[in-house]
Amino acid sequence: MSSSSAAAAAPVAPVRPALRGWRRGWRRAWQLLDAPPEDRKVPGTLLIAGFALAVSLGASVYTVSTGWALAYSDAQSHLTIARRIVDSMAPGFAQLGTVWLPVPHLLLVPLVQFDPLFHSGWAAALLGSFSLAGTAAGLYRIVARLGIGRAGRLSMVLMLVANPSVLYLYTTALTEPVLLLFLVAALSGLTRWALGTRRMSAGELAIFAGLPTAAAILSRYEGWMLALTGTIFVILVTIRRTRSVRQVMIMGAGFAWIPALSVLWWLAYNWGIYGDPLEFMFGQYSASAQQSSISGSGLLPTKGNLGLTLVTFHASVLGTAGTLLLVMAGAGLLVAAYRWRLSTAGLVFWLTASAYVFAVLSMYMGQTAINNAHSLPSTWWNNRFAMTAMPLYLVAAALAVDQVFARFPARPARGVLVGMLLVATVLQANWWANGPIARAPVLAEAQMSRDSTRYSTAAARWLSEHYDGGSVLIDESARGNSVIPLLGIDISQIYLRASGDLFDQALANPAAHARWVLLNVEEEGSAINSGPVDLVDQALTRLPSVRAQYHIVYSSPTHAVLQRND
Repeated sequence: MSSSSAAAAAPVAPVRPALRGWRRGWRRAWQLLDAPPEDRKVPGTLLIAGFALAVSLGASVYTVSTGWALAYSDAQSHLTIARRIVDSMAPGFAQLGTVWLPVPHLLLVPLVQFDPLFHSGWAAALLGSFSLAGTAAGLYRIVARLGIGRAGRLSMVLMLVANPSVLYLYTTALTEPVLLLFLVAALSGLTRWALGTRRMSAGELAIFAGLPTAAAILSRYEGWMLALTGTIFVILVTIRRTRSVRQVMIMGAGFAWIPALSVLWWLAYNWGIYGDPLEFMFGQYSASAQQSSISGSGLLPTKGNLGLTLVTFHASVLGTAGTLLLVMAGAGLLVAAYRWRLSTAGLVFWLTASAYVFAVLSMYMGQTAINNAHSLPSTWWNNRFAMTAMPLYLVAAALAVDQVFARFPARPARGVLVGMLLVATVLQANWWANGPIARAPVLAEAQMSRDSTRYSTAAARWLSEHYDGGSVLIDESARGNSVIPLLGIDISQIYLRASGDLFDQALANPAAHARWVLLNVEEEGSAINSGPVDLVDQALTRLPSVRAQYHIVYSSPTHAVLQRND
């Protein structure tokens, strides 16, 4: 027999077993997504985490490649703070500052050490993608332990990852993604403690709920509200279970001691670095100082005005969450109030509203400001704060879907319901896609920030392209100057306001320290870029003889780049 005929006679590898293997895998995955939770495991968690991670990484490719990941000035500031801790003229934990809480920056530290990740924004996108994976998985575990089936679980995840504001925010270095990761992780731990088949010890409660609550506390101040409401929740559930004062004290302390330590650490840090444990509350760069300035200008109308607070906040919620999610969440709230009331499952559900309550109270008390098309004044600012209330809406929507599917158990009816849900989701996504900037406040805010810093961005990119060595002097805290990642220059070569005494020395004699200067040249009151006045520009204006040692190599309406006359 010839070799050709032997080859022709060789058996062909069967295809059907491989196809059957794939089908079994999909069937197994489908079953996992409807399986009841076990003591420690919730089947399907890894599938949800992997799906959310893949979607977020896909979104990151777009936002990073187009520059949108760095559109927010604050996003660049967060990246810079994280890099300064290890690599700057004055490295150390003092570089954490006190304007923002430290955990988001600490998580970014290992990623921003790689120049391509730091300068492009990929460091934040990677952290955000894993944060979205964790957030989706945590929410899935919560609703599964609440007894919600596959339809509710999957619809919730779909509405999370199909939301453009969510996808965008999780590709940036802003602090909301990290907060939501730990907020949801803490809620998941508390849900397991309250509804699990095995009663957890106080030590387990500390690890699975207290530890992520502490991380949330050190991420954003919404975490402080969860520490309070979570402690009350633990006390109430323990009273119902045991009627024992001793057990109430043990479990309450088990949850609260790590969050309490995190607060004490933050106070000690402020005391050690700034000499005042409350520097973060009342210092020069604190939210209180900012809000006082805003209030003094008459730009904080929500303070003491509950009606305007609710209108402004919920306008942000509508644009951020979307009509579909809010309608479903509204139905879910009614179902929860009727079905669960104040049962243990009901307490778990209402606990997810902690961040929502904090957001409304902080606006009403004048501690935060949100501006949108329905506010006074009408502009775009801090609408991303509404994102912190997403866990409440998503869990409520999952409950609503579960209730509807429970009433229609027949497969044809459920097929119709799935089709209706998918069509509604596509219509909502299409509505956003046809006007993302006008219809999604978070994206409108990013666009406004990008527009307001277009001149500083252009100056930074010019310097990046023409830099050929030497130190750079820049007041990164001045308006429009949060462009350090865009410079593409080793940050240890840059004199920043955060450099402390070294920056002061460079201000006193710029030519002896810096070959290059990037500065905001706006006059006082002409705020194309909002924020503090540029200290470098002030110094050079005050010392014309020093200014004469430099010549302008790039200029724009707001920013200039100077080079020393070498």
